[in-house]
Amino acid sequence: MDSVELSATTERDHQPDWPVISEVRRARDALARAAPLVAASDIRRLRARLSEPAFLLQAGDCAETFLDNTRRSVANRVSLLRAMAEAIEARSGRPVVTVGRIAGQYAKPRSAPTERRSGLTLPSYFGDAVNAADFTATHRTPDPWNLVRAYEQSSKTLSYLERSGVFSSHEALLLDYEQPQTRRSADEGRLYDHSAHLLWIGERTRSLTGPHIDFAADIANPIAVKIGPGATPTVLMGLHAVLNPDNIPGRLAFIFRMGRHRAYDLVYAMLSRIVAEGWVDRVVCDPMHGNTVVSPAGVKTRVVTAIEEEVRAFFSACNDTGVDPGGIHLEASGDDVSECVATRVDDTYLAANYRTACDPRLNPEQASYLAQLVGELLAPHRDFGPRMEMAMSTR
Repeated sequence: MDSVELSATTERDHQPDWPVISEVRRARDALARAAPLVAASDIRRLRARLSEPAFLLQAGDCAETFLDNTRRSVANRVSLLRAMAEAIEARSGRPVVTVGRIAGQYAKPRSAPTERRSGLTLPSYFGDAVNAADFTATHRTPDPWNLVRAYEQSSKTLSYLERSGVFSSHEALLLDYEQPQTRRSADEGRLYDHSAHLLWIGERTRSLTGPHIDFAADIANPIAVKIGPGATPTVLMGLHAVLNPDNIPGRLAFIFRMGRHRAYDLVYAMLSRIVAEGWVDRVVCDPMHGNTVVSPAGVKTRVVTAIEEEVRAFFSACNDTGVDPGGIHLEASGDDVSECVATRVDDTYLAANYRTACDPRLNPEQASYLAQLVGELLAPHRDFGPRMEMAMSTR
């Protein structure tokens, strides 16, 4: 099986400014020789599940860290995911496909390439697959061998996930990580990215003229794309045409992250176009990323009531357009962190156990509350399964 070759990218594409290109090639070669993290058969199994009338629960860390990748941490995350899935299933009567933001979520795009503190300017922290969070020149210098370390840590996590029923996913941001792990299967002749079962393309990298969409179009994994408030239904048309031109169930999901104030109107417009075009693409709600605020002390947080408001707006838009709500995408921790607040911003509460490497995560109590809410909102759609199967059989 051949891995995909190195492609030219720019800082505009949110790729690291690696200091020594020859080291990047060596790290890529190491990844290309490494064993697949996930099997093509399991990728196909997830895609088959996503082609069915099941609900997608996708949740986990904003950014995994090497330090926190312990058996106990993974067990806590898996336990939370399973509890959330069970709550949604119990309240909705719909089967749930559980996909973790896990075993590879080691990179994050940032709004600025550099960070300045006390007169010192250094590269921003882009996740452990690129550099370290400590604010020193040594730690913030991108190191391509962190790509190999991310592979090793992901392999370790997947060994903990065995027989857990949780599929893996992460943002396909670092092409120097994804491309070497993309190989053509001997039995089908199709390209699979063996770094995860499902890959998503972020809001910042979903340009139709950028390398990330080109990469996603070539692989047979299930693909998701984040859609923010700046997108239009025309943008969706372009993405569908490139990523799912044959309109195949289970191939493509749109993850809407609009912000609570505009969620209903924007999602309604998107869903109306999906209905008009007859697409089978899955629609998913990400109520986290459009609702980040900064506390008086300068700490990023999210308010659960705002998250709930966007969830309700998403389900209302689905109800009013006749589209099946296809999933929920959350950033959540299996530990009792204090990163999101219930109803109002409180710096005292945030300081108690604020541990995220990047964006604020729900704690288990908050995540469980939202899972129960989702189950209740999904319950009126419990009969969508037979209707969907009938519609697909007549295509």
